[in-house]
Amino acid sequence: MKTMAKGELTSLLKRWAGEYRVLAPTRGSGGDRLFDTFDAASFTLDYRKTPFLPKTALFPQSEVIFSVEEGEYREVIAAEKTLLFGIRPCDMMGLLQSASFMTRNQRDPYCAAKRDAVTTVVMACPGPQNETCFCTTMQSGPVALKGFDLQFFDMGDFFIVDSGSAKGETALSLFPMADLDGHLARERVEAFRQRSAGAVARADHVVAAMNRLRNRTADEGVWERFGLKCIQCGGCAFVCPTCTCFNVCDQPTGLGQGIRERSWDACLFGGFTREASGHNPRASQALRLKRRHEHKLLDYNGTDI
Repeated sequence: MKTMAKGELTSLLKRWAGEYRVLAPTRGSGGDRLFDTFDAASFTLDYRKTPFLPKTALFPQSEVIFSVEEGEYREVIAAEKTLLFGIRPCDMMGLLQSASFMTRNQRDPYCAAKRDAVTTVVMACPGPQNETCFCTTMQSGPVALKGFDLQFFDMGDFFIVDSGSAKGETALSLFPMADLDGHLARERVEAFRQRSAGAVARADHVVAAMNRLRNRTADEGVWERFGLKCIQCGGCAFVCPTCTCFNVCDQPTGLGQGIRERSWDACLFGGFTREASGHNPRASQALRLKRRHEHKLLDYNGTDI
């Protein structure tokens, strides 16, 4: 493992910005925090969870996958060398879940190309990032255990930096950092993990829900009650770090020209599972909510990705 003074971080990010498109925590003009293209003047370490979804680096909200010009089809695979700095361990798990789905049965070339071009730099959480954090329940934090290229541990006035891949080593080689004794580094990281995990309340209600789904003992009436409350806005699907539903549409852009575009969709929308015949196997909002919760909680396994 490596170590570096916290005061050197901006210089490190400037160096990386010369090699990558760097997305990092940024202070917005209204005082909000978001992930945006790195700018030294607005970069901040004073941030918690933000609306940024790392999966957008692999699976954009909308992307062109084919173009047509004069009757000739051309596949469009776009990927830019990108470094995601400061994503949280749960973000990393969400990214792994999304990438796993997109490559499980057949390798999605658009997602895979972007994954190959992305370097992930996790900022381990010193404690809960908001009042609803439950990473210890889902085995997704407060420290990333796999999948990351680099992981930073905030030790006050310095960072311990752990490399998890060859891409991480390549990023580290661009900036001088001091080596840290392996035994001492592991001790400090483990103390950090235990202290952080102890600050996150265990979400026993989530565990109970997962067990009820697994044991098929959930009250079927709960889906009807949830269905009556759902306004089918799709917001929960679009902010979820693991949602991967999409639709594909073709549209002309000129005489003899057109594009094929895929965009995020949501299983909670009434038309998502409607078949060409008009039959909908999930005709009610209750059934759609049930399937969504089963997908998120029954089929989730944070240790087998």
